[in-house]
Amino acid sequence: MENMSNIIITTLDPQHRHDAAGIVRDAFWDLYRPGCVEHLILDLAHTAPEYLPGLELAAELDGELVGVGLATTATVIGADGSQTGVSYLGPLAVAPAQQRSGIGGALLRELLRRSAALGLPGALLYGDPGYYQRFGFVDAAAWQITTPDGANFAAFQGVELQPGALAGVSGRLVESSIFEVTTEQADVFDRGFPPREKHVTDTQF
Repeated sequence: MENMSNIIITTLDPQHRHDAAGIVRDAFWDLYRPGCVEHLILDLAHTAPEYLPGLELAAELDGELVGVGLATTATVIGADGSQTGVSYLGPLAVAPAQQRSGIGGALLRELLRRSAALGLPGALLYGDPGYYQRFGFVDAAAWQITTPDGANFAAFQGVELQPGALAGVSGRLVESSIFEVTTEQADVFDRGFPPREKHVTDTQF
């Protein structure tokens, strides 16, 4: 375990965005698909209407960038046409050499704290339930909130940022269009990083 007193969680300096994208690339490479697209999502986030300047975070260890976390706004659209803004988390990444040291949790807690400070009622994400449940996340079906396609599954999770804040909220989650980037677009962006081979692994969808 790292000494967390050496970890500083702060707003990402825009000048470090490319380095942050490199950390995301290293963390997600070959995880959910051959290569990854998450580093491009991070790079595009600040251009999106859903971007929240204070919710693009950096984790620094002894002055070195070792982690990054992003939250954007998303909308839960109810069957009656109602719209509720929520915090949508991801990507969240830690440099491979620093993983399992509490840095990811520190980034996540700060994203949730800042999201709550903005008055957002809840946060949603896709991720490993075994990890995120320790931070209070549960299946989003608890509020009848579904993916854009109307689906629910264990990895699609949410958490209330205030007790009862999501009571009465239900519908489809619609996130920023930056999450619709293609592999081809990511391949073009990837030319700005050292070459790396793609592989098929058993963790991929």
